[in-house]
Amino acid sequence: MAHQQLISWLDDAYSMEQGLIPILQTHADDLDAAIPGAAKRIRDHIGETREHAARLTRCLAILNTRPSQVKSTISSLLGNVESVATRPFQDELVKNALMDYASENLEAACYRALAVAARQLGHAEIAELCDQNRQEEEAMARWLEQQLPVLVGRTLTLTPATPR
Repeated sequence: MAHQQLISWLDDAYSMEQGLIPILQTHADDLDAAIPGAAKRIRDHIGETREHAARLTRCLAILNTRPSQVKSTISSLLGNVESVATRPFQDELVKNALMDYASENLEAACYRALAVAARQLGHAEIAELCDQNRQEEEAMARWLEQQLPVLVGRTLTLTPATPR
């Protein structure tokens, strides 16, 4: 029963990563003109995100299963829709960064929980793979946190003042 729960959580994490790829791609595209260096870092993280999914595939293989294609497809479709959700807003870059920052912290927490579960169930290799993903998510969250003042300042400079 506990092993099935771990499999379910790993599969959820895989779907989460698959759903974030189109969101990150759109956010990088949105940053291209404004802050090309930030766009590059997000594209680098897309590569990391694909690696996270590959590590999760390895975790599931250790448990003699594969990621759910149905769950992954639905997550990717939802990611495509969510990726353009902030386009109509003048403060799109700030909203994107806030969403990405929240997502990275959620992912890091998920991987922390997965590593704990894997260790408790005697799967040291799975725990290590989840720890690797967590470390990369935490690094991206720290980077995004550092970018917030730049994005907020840029948005405030470009947004016309509205009278009260």
